[in-house]
Amino acid sequence: MSATHARTGYRGHAVTKAAEPGDAPPPPVTPAGRVVPLPAGAHPWGVAVADSVHTVYLAERKQDRLVRYDMDTGAVTTKAVPGSARMIDLADPDGPLLLPAEDRDRLYTLALPSLDLVSSASTGRHPHQAVRVNSTTFVTEEFGHGVRALRNGRTVAHFTQPVQPGGITAVGNRVAVVDVAANLLFVYDATTLRLVAALPAGAGPSHVVPIGGDRVAVCDVRGNAVLTYDIGGTPRALGRAAVPGRAFWIRADAATGTIYTALANTDEIAQLRVRADGAPQLVRTVPTVRQPVSFDRDPATGDLYVGGYADSQLQVIPASAFR
Repeated sequence: MSATHARTGYRGHAVTKAAEPGDAPPPPVTPAGRVVPLPAGAHPWGVAVADSVHTVYLAERKQDRLVRYDMDTGAVTTKAVPGSARMIDLADPDGPLLLPAEDRDRLYTLALPSLDLVSSASTGRHPHQAVRVNSTTFVTEEFGHGVRALRNGRTVAHFTQPVQPGGITAVGNRVAVVDVAANLLFVYDATTLRLVAALPAGAGPSHVVPIGGDRVAVCDVRGNAVLTYDIGGTPRALGRAAVPGRAFWIRADAATGTIYTALANTDEIAQLRVRADGAPQLVRTVPTVRQPVSFDRDPATGDLYVGGYADSQLQVIPASAFR
């Protein structure tokens, strides 16, 4: 994520440069689980596990191509797609795949498992991540300085409060968006298409994930921390836990109240638990491949599929590594 040219954010909040994952040394210990080499120069960023088709998809950085990993056979193949994305997400557990093409200023919807084009919609500049809530898809426009709500490919709302929107997720009818420049968490109502709240989000946040009920967790990259919030009713902060590295990406098992965050500069995944009061607590770290920028969790097995950006690798961490 690059610096923004805006001088101030929402209601005068100071604007900073977006927090980057940082460089990482070669792993100091053997990575947990199994390591799969990917095509040279793939540099995987976004990762999406599609359990229904037993396939892991990885977005190759600055390339109009995805890597496919067959979870049954271990085969690695590639497929050309219409644009280059960093974050890729499933609209629903069975698909389709949402691909915000940063180089095309478009949001593509791709069928599973073929990755054939289903639909395409115009966005603002440099779309970063998307989430679907019922019939509405919300996409963050990182350098378009807005969040766009789309229905049937047409814009039905455009929120301009964030300076540099990055990660996005949804809980019920609420949408949570991280502003990586003004260091805020924006909460929107997906039904009324209105802003609900804007909350402080640490020293340099990047992404956000549901953690059960009306709660979400934010990874604070620059603050080396994970933050939790309740975004139902009147949104409020719940707690903070320090982690031993730059927490750049985040996923969770909402059923058990478990959070996982990638420490991109220390080659680790940190596991945290959500306490009864909603505050996070660090449990352990597990060693990864070099520079784990992104990962996804298989909801069926609990295994994590980690993209090693620096050395173009995929790491499969069994759920047992976190017990």
